[in-house]
Amino acid sequence: MAFVFMATINFYPIHSMVFGQDAVKTVTIEEVVEELCLKSNAAQIERLNYQNKLLQFENYQKSYLPSVSLNLTPVSFNRSLRLLQQPTDGSYSYVEDYSNNSNMGVTIKQKIGVTGGELSLNSSINYLNEFSRKQNSFSTTPFSIGYSQRFWGEGKLYRLERKIEHAKKNVAIKQYCSALAEIQRLGIGYYLSALLGKMERDFSHKVMQNTDTLLQLARIKLENGYITEYDLKEIELQSVKAEYAFEKACKNYEEFQDRLAVFLGTERIGVTIPKFKEPSLIDVATVMYYVRKNSMYLRQLEIQALEAERSLYTTKSNNLFNGNVSLNYGVNKYAESFIGAYRNVNTRQSIVVGFQIPIFQWGINRNRLQIAKNNYETDKIERERQLREFENEVRETTNNYNHCARLWQTSQKAYQLSMEHYALLVQKFSLGKVSVYELTTAQSEQNDAMHRYYSAIKDTYNSYFTLRNMALYDFRQNVELEKIFIVH
Repeated sequence: MAFVFMATINFYPIHSMVFGQDAVKTVTIEEVVEELCLKSNAAQIERLNYQNKLLQFENYQKSYLPSVSLNLTPVSFNRSLRLLQQPTDGSYSYVEDYSNNSNMGVTIKQKIGVTGGELSLNSSINYLNEFSRKQNSFSTTPFSIGYSQRFWGEGKLYRLERKIEHAKKNVAIKQYCSALAEIQRLGIGYYLSALLGKMERDFSHKVMQNTDTLLQLARIKLENGYITEYDLKEIELQSVKAEYAFEKACKNYEEFQDRLAVFLGTERIGVTIPKFKEPSLIDVATVMYYVRKNSMYLRQLEIQALEAERSLYTTKSNNLFNGNVSLNYGVNKYAESFIGAYRNVNTRQSIVVGFQIPIFQWGINRNRLQIAKNNYETDKIERERQLREFENEVRETTNNYNHCARLWQTSQKAYQLSMEHYALLVQKFSLGKVSVYELTTAQSEQNDAMHRYYSAIKDTYNSYFTLRNMALYDFRQNVELEKIFIVH
């Protein structure tokens, strides 16, 4: 007469009361990306750096506005002996300098971007008090207008500088969006590390509960002769391993939680397995369109091209015939009274024209120009190579994302089936239909399926947010990151 052994196996749910570290607020991965990462210390630093770059561009623009400066020296007192040479016979003598010299002047300057010149307007007054002679005098320049510039080249150089500065501003915007997107990607990395810790902890807890139940069944089976002493020891060993794995997993999960909290600047938070909400397929052509439109990397290549053109043009200008012109017109007067210093003023005019004419330098200038041309061509070739490599990297990342998105669905289903399979084997073990070896193998396969599932989640997020950063475009919300991050 056959003895049939049957037992009921209870699977205990995991509640927050079981794990002390779960008595915290659980945050979804979307909340981490859309809220907490953008409030983190790293995001605040990037926000301040972005403001500095905008201020630098604003300073460039304001440098072409009129600037007003006041120069004031109220006291310049001196009392000493000075050695002077007589103009008549060339003899030397010492005279006492006992005086105070005060001056004040106002200068207005204006850059002329189109020509590259500078226009200035100046007015000044100087007051000299000679204590030794008990005499005062005033020297004034009621107004003086001046203009100076190079003959050729400054206009084009101004246009190149303006293009570079505007391009730098656009890159600053792209760089800021890229930096925030990178912070979000790093935040997801910390979140997923904590998620792995939680999945391993939950899995090891289930295994520990099951092995405890199986150990009780094995002892009953051993008493009834259905298994051997070796099988019982094997289950006891598995029980000890499960308990050790659970303690280690709890410790790892807490450490990952702390790292996530430090990065986000928050208290310790709980994590949960995310649901697949990203696009199931992203077209390469769509990605390339937004990459060419928004990519910070491509904008930086454009700046490099402009700077290389500016360097070549500057070298050409310095090696060719050129000149400088300086024009000045104004009035001045010297008198012993303040009012007299502004009456019957004298006209003051000056014109200075200078030329730079390279004549013969043993071919040095020609070699410098050729070096500049070679550097320009080298930069151009290198930029083309970098562009091709970058576009190829974009295509590979897009294809990798599409592959990972498919694996997410497959691995999730495989993980669910592995859990169901293991649960059935536990039931069969209680009925004596499977061995301890088969049960251990199924447990190992379930663990492998869990890690494959986690890897698919991690790889999908990594490739998606890398692609998102490259294109500065959110393919899930169908909106450019600039519209998300920049408050106009």
